[in-house]
Amino acid sequence: MTRSLTIHFDPAQAEQFLLIHRVQNFGEDVFRELRVTQWGEIDIHEVDTATDCLVVRRIANSKVRRLKAWIEREMARQHLKGLVEIG
Repeated sequence: MTRSLTIHFDPAQAEQFLLIHRVQNFGEDVFRELRVTQWGEIDIHEVDTATDCLVVRRIANSKVRRLKAWIEREMARQHLKGLVEIG
């Protein structure tokens, strides 16, 4: 069985166009990390059209907490605020 993570970015942290750009850049970083680690999948087409939310799918149960922690650390490193939900 696989799980998913939904990343909701706080829209109050930047004006809309700046936030969209930062969310898409962050999504590209997540995409690259997942290609290396094989912990899950994120659709690059969704990343390219993202505005304030990203979804990582097909995460093995054994990797979901590790990936969530990595995403939260990476968000903090890039000064992005938001919530990561396990689904």
